[in-house]
Amino acid sequence: MENADKQVSSKAKAEIEQKIKTETKSLEKVETEHKELENAIQGYDKFYKDLEHFIIDNMHDFSVSEEDLPKYFRSNINEVYQNYVQIRKDAYDEEDELTQYINHCIREVNKNKRSLKFYKSQDEDSEFYQDCLPLINIYEKKIELYTDNQKITREIIEKLRKIADKLKNWE
Repeated sequence: MENADKQVSSKAKAEIEQKIKTETKSLEKVETEHKELENAIQGYDKFYKDLEHFIIDNMHDFSVSEEDLPKYFRSNINEVYQNYVQIRKDAYDEEDELTQYINHCIREVNKNKRSLKFYKSQDEDSEFYQDCLPLINIYEKKIELYTDNQKITREIIEKLRKIADKLKNWE
């Protein structure tokens, strides 16, 4: 009987070790996504500022209003006009993709909360609980990152909307 208990315990430890490896890789992926989102938000900030400068500079250079600038480019520099039309379209497409990513994050938070609850529910005095502590930490970190990724993604969507709004006449 004692041998059977050791086998079950050994098998459980092996499963937990494998789960830790799998979840660590998953955590690394979420950390990478987090860094990419942080870079993206900075990039969109810079792009919006550059867009504002582009519009202001060209309004002065060509003596046209902001509303008439797209018409001027369409008539005189169509390639530039088409580029900004595409940027506006890309902003909307990116918003759709990011909305899907937010939904993915919500699902992942819920999934990780369930797993966290399971591993936290183990008897704290058991050897099994000690083996689960790394998993508990991983799930807590993943929940934190997915929640933060949702927040950053919502901020990115707002920046994309500002870009699209700035280009509303470029259609």
